[in-house]
Amino acid sequence: MTGAIGRKRTNALAFCAALLPSLACAEVTVNAGVDYLYWEESSVPQVKETGPLYTLGLGYTQDRDAGVLFAYRGKLWGGSVNYDGATLFSGTPVQSNTSYAGASNEVQARWRKAGKDGGNLDGVLGAGLDVWRRSLSSVQKEDYAIGYLRLGVESGSDELSRWSVALGFKYPVWTYENAHFDEIGFDSNPILHPGKEVSPYGSLGYRFTQKLQVVGYYDGFRFGKSATVQANEIVTGQGPTTLFQPQSTMSIFGIRVEYLLR
Repeated sequence: MTGAIGRKRTNALAFCAALLPSLACAEVTVNAGVDYLYWEESSVPQVKETGPLYTLGLGYTQDRDAGVLFAYRGKLWGGSVNYDGATLFSGTPVQSNTSYAGASNEVQARWRKAGKDGGNLDGVLGAGLDVWRRSLSSVQKEDYAIGYLRLGVESGSDELSRWSVALGFKYPVWTYENAHFDEIGFDSNPILHPGKEVSPYGSLGYRFTQKLQVVGYYDGFRFGKSATVQANEIVTGQGPTTLFQPQSTMSIFGIRVEYLLR
């Protein structure tokens, strides 16, 4: 029994020893930035939301010259933006504020090709989950969860070329929207599933020092009209009501400062 335990300990230590060099050589970055949100819904009257969001992020990338490597990107974000739309039941035009709070998590598989003069070119396949709460008033809120795939290419910067560029597309493979209808005058709370559409993304970065980089970027989602659902409206006595999320566009124009921890 003692010999078996000793062998298990030896195997565990050997595994950790093999793993630690990979972790020690990984690139770990933290970042902070400001996004400008543009949310638009194809409704009558049209709904638009615009304004700043603030972000904090974390990045992890295996440090490897070429071949397959693993990466992770995470971000917390939130803020209050301007709302230009209408009330839910009467359709009366109204201007107010909408609050956002969200989190993004994405894992990536990268295929790296080393450049002849330094730098690298990565093919990126990512799978992520974005969740956020959109609070339109003290009683009306919407919770979103979007599972998506990312496909693109990204060039890395080095001492010779301080610029980096990323281009690609995202596609929401799973959409979920909880509009909390039962809290705003309906007798039930059917879940909405916004339509799935391809959206582009891109970024341009400049590295000032080995550890400090500034990145400007565009990101977001495009959603088609959701399937309709039914619920009984009990506030004004309208009874059975058809509900849906109209075609929507979420555009993010941002800038962030990245700092390399190791």
